[in-house]
Amino acid sequence: MAGSAKARAGIPISAKLILTTSVVVALAVAAATWFSQHSIAELSAEQLHQRRTSGEAAISRQAALAAESIGNASAHAIANNQYSDIPPELAAAVREDQAGVHQLQWISIADATGAIIGATPGAPASAKLAELDQLLPAGAGVAHARVGTGADWIYSAPIKIAGNTIGKVRLGVTSSGLEAELAKSLAEADDAAQASRRRLLVIALVVLGIGVIAAGLQSMSIARPIRVLTTQANRIAMGDFSMRVPATRRDELGVLARTFNFMSDAMVQLLAANAQKASLEKEMELARQVQQAMLPPAHLDQHGYFKVIGYCMPASQCGGDWWMYRKLSNGRMLLVLGDATGHGIHSAMIAATARGAVEALAAVAIPAPPPGAESAAGDAALTDERLLTPYQVLRAIDQAIAMVGEHNVLMTAFAAVFDSQTGVLHYANAGQNFPYVIKLGHTRVLEDASIIAASGNPLGDRNIQVEIRRGTLQLRPGDLFVLFSDGVVERANRAGKLFGDRRLRSALTGQPLPDSGALIQLRDKVLAALDRHAEGLAAEDDVTFVLCQYDPPAQRASGRGNAA
Repeated sequence: MAGSAKARAGIPISAKLILTTSVVVALAVAAATWFSQHSIAELSAEQLHQRRTSGEAAISRQAALAAESIGNASAHAIANNQYSDIPPELAAAVREDQAGVHQLQWISIADATGAIIGATPGAPASAKLAELDQLLPAGAGVAHARVGTGADWIYSAPIKIAGNTIGKVRLGVTSSGLEAELAKSLAEADDAAQASRRRLLVIALVVLGIGVIAAGLQSMSIARPIRVLTTQANRIAMGDFSMRVPATRRDELGVLARTFNFMSDAMVQLLAANAQKASLEKEMELARQVQQAMLPPAHLDQHGYFKVIGYCMPASQCGGDWWMYRKLSNGRMLLVLGDATGHGIHSAMIAATARGAVEALAAVAIPAPPPGAESAAGDAALTDERLLTPYQVLRAIDQAIAMVGEHNVLMTAFAAVFDSQTGVLHYANAGQNFPYVIKLGHTRVLEDASIIAASGNPLGDRNIQVEIRRGTLQLRPGDLFVLFSDGVVERANRAGKLFGDRRLRSALTGQPLPDSGALIQLRDKVLAALDRHAEGLAAEDDVTFVLCQYDPPAQRASGRGNAA
């Protein structure tokens, strides 16, 4: 399993960390380089634009001054018709401008009629000058305009004397020198940018290398304890909890390692607890099976003229409630119900002790021989069976459970001996709920319910003298005897309301008992009423009740209830 887990692991986390860090560093360096180069390019373009604008402004100013100066110098010659003096002046003006930034290319002077009276070599002809004049803005004074999209300009200024225009001077100017200077500056800026890019590339590679090395070291530092944790996880998966992870780091991995070690220790304790719990649950289930096996069977039974059926369900796996009946000679029957304090294994042990005391007491009694076979030995046996009186049964239980454990363990109990020949009921009560005796009417329907009010105090108390109330009751044919533990009447619903005696009597009375099967149906109806009242809420105490009916044949044949 460890090998398959390793095969599924894929790319190691160290490689992922190195790759991720390298990509992040590379992207960061690339972004920084791009922004730097972009900023340099924008700054260079802005500087070139400013230099071009300022250079062109300077050319324009100087060209305008030159036009006015040449016009002024030519005005006297034009006024005196000394046109031969004009060309030498124009040539001198061109020579003087050879070192200027505006690079004067040609000069042309016309008189008031527009006729050219002087021009330098390269000056346009009259037709071309007329075409170039169309580019100039209208208005007096010096005017200029760009010729096409290149670096050539035309300047024009009037020649005046005493306010009268006597001619026009036109200049051809080029800014090619400025453009050449700007081109040179742009080339130098590009060279500087290339050098800057190379430096940035070197720096980026160095930073990337440092980042990769740092990422490698950090990833190995992180991956190593993770591999140790993975190894420990595989060991735990195979059931080995002995290995512990080094927890000396002071970061999150150290916290994880300490948590992992704590988890390993907790799992060891948990597995031990689960094993102990499983063993305890198995023992509890065995104890439950043993306790259930000690109870009478769930089906209806009959002895003499008495029919008996009961129900016992602990609130947990084992309970403190128990009941039993024992068939005696001559149709007599012993019935006992006990309720130990609480529920669970401790109460179940007390219940088993109490039942064992009854069985031990019954073991000394041997049933009497049938009529006609009496002997001295038989008379002695019948005398022995009479030890199973309700009072002696409860005394035996008290003696047995009072010796169990260091603390008092109390138990309420009720014992009765029924005589099917006479219908006489001998009983003894030690703190148990008062049983009911319900009369069967003429139509074999249960009618009135009365109680056997005999209390007493619980058994097993070492500090006080046990008090057991005894009595005798004559049952009439058809009477139903109902014995129950406090878990029946104290069964609560979700609102906290108890089932109570009133609901129990209501579930019992008004029910027909035409035959033996009806007693089973009556038991099931009581259970259904308990479940409806509880609304699905689990019982907090053991639930036990017993139904016993005195039903001699004469009563069944007549179909009548209480005739007396």
